[in-house]
Amino acid sequence: MIKKNYTGSARRARNIIWNAAGRYDFDPPFMAFFSNGHPDQYFNMVAGLVQKWLDMDRLWDFFQSYGGDRRADEFDDYLWLGLENCVYEKELPERPILEALRCERGERFFAEQQQLSRQQMEYQSMPVLTQQEYRWAGVCGRRGPLLTPREKRIAEALRFSGALDTDGVLDAMRSFLQGFFRFTPGESAETRHRATPLAKLLFKHEHRRRDRLLVRVGTGEGDHPKAMQQRHAGLGRHVGPGPEDEAYVRAVFGRCCLTDSEMRILENELCVGDDGLCRLWVTRGESTDTQDRDALEVRESASRQKKLNEAFRSEHATMVAGSVRALSTRIDTIFSSCFKHLPEPARAGRIRPEAAYRLPVLNDAAVFLKDGEETEPELCVDLLLDASQSRMHSQEVLATEGYIIARSLEKLRIPVRVCAFRSIRSYTVLEILKDWKQSDCEGLMRYFAGGWNRDGLAVETLGRLDDGAVLRDRQHILLVLTDGSPNDSTPLPSSGLLLEREYEGEAAVRSAQDAVRRLREKGVRVGAVFHGNTSHLENVHRIYGHAYVRIQKANQLAQGVSDLLLMLLRELRQD
Repeated sequence: MIKKNYTGSARRARNIIWNAAGRYDFDPPFMAFFSNGHPDQYFNMVAGLVQKWLDMDRLWDFFQSYGGDRRADEFDDYLWLGLENCVYEKELPERPILEALRCERGERFFAEQQQLSRQQMEYQSMPVLTQQEYRWAGVCGRRGPLLTPREKRIAEALRFSGALDTDGVLDAMRSFLQGFFRFTPGESAETRHRATPLAKLLFKHEHRRRDRLLVRVGTGEGDHPKAMQQRHAGLGRHVGPGPEDEAYVRAVFGRCCLTDSEMRILENELCVGDDGLCRLWVTRGESTDTQDRDALEVRESASRQKKLNEAFRSEHATMVAGSVRALSTRIDTIFSSCFKHLPEPARAGRIRPEAAYRLPVLNDAAVFLKDGEETEPELCVDLLLDASQSRMHSQEVLATEGYIIARSLEKLRIPVRVCAFRSIRSYTVLEILKDWKQSDCEGLMRYFAGGWNRDGLAVETLGRLDDGAVLRDRQHILLVLTDGSPNDSTPLPSSGLLLEREYEGEAAVRSAQDAVRRLREKGVRVGAVFHGNTSHLENVHRIYGHAYVRIQKANQLAQGVSDLLLMLLRELRQD
């Protein structure tokens, strides 16, 4: 429920915390947000009251002590329920209105649960959700869930008393984790499981699960109501991917469609600078045999999502067909206007008034204009879909929109390639959903979201996947469907003795901006179709300049994409 987040609505959240704490000279280590990115007023007040009544620095050290454990998010949710009860009892005598605010927060909890999407429900921690529901049902006078004896003991243990001081709260938190999870904060999973070979295997599995495709739901500000967002694990030296990571990527996405030598050349050229700790994987989704349960779980989820994508397109078949007609018609009109024959001087045709004097004075009859021989240049279009975790809320919509764009271009016999990209375990994976020579666009229904997004590396990689038979003598346009928020778990390489920087925020935007610039210098026209929060609009402008359109509703797709293509084609004409 509570996590670090310093973007978007963070300023409002911080002000709420400062007001509750009664001081304004500290940087809050925790902030609270609802799933739509709006600040959670009550829990930000709780964070401020913890600062007021307890020693937050010592509490923060405790939270940090288990920050690397795969259950860290779950532990946070439990312990903040305990802290909420403690500071509520401390503050209530001084601030009676707190009772009404608490009840209002409880009602908001039940309203939020009713609005959760299917994907968000899958990513809820059900034990935590049960405790939250029990807590807020008691606050609001509702009938709570039936608890098992163990769940009842957990609920009672999370009622930290308002009489506790900082030492008492720390003892209660430590006892809770040890008593119910056999977890001692500060002790690494590797240390706990060092005794036996089986324990070592469990540790290896636990460590791998920290950065997997299916992750727990985030609670920071997303890019849309009900958006999902991941968070970075924290500072520390990044360990590059090993053979087990490559095996996992292969098991999930299928074998790489490039040869080993081609991949070495590609990585030597692109996995440098900001992307020096990364690897690449290009696949057509050809599955391989695997016994990896995590990989099999992802495959099953992807298979379910494909059926949902197909069902969504079928339910909106009329809208899809209309959008394809509208977009293809608009594109055809644009081509007719942008690539009509250019005029050239002639002895007959339309008079050029500014040159008419040349006929009697210089006896030059070439003072007329006629349509020239220049023909419309041939084009090919790449469509790149952000398939990171932040797109979980709109997978069916994005798959259908990609289908509409690709189908519209195919109707005009314009070669189009469609790829989805995401990053996992330091690998930036490009999954080819439709290749140049395929006229069938059904592969786009395989689109599913998960992982991180390293936009700059993905854009440059796609620009280097050059099929000479298609790209030769053609103008190349790249359209990126993006949320404008590059974010990856693999950090930027360190410089000298400095700590590595996370690939997020300002650094990630600058890296993506540089990648787009380098691609444009090679003659590729790059534009963006933006789906996202207004707070990320500035990121899109910085990365893509003026070459982007924002799509908020499905009926805006034909107009937006055609306007973007017109913008890029005009740039081609000016060159």
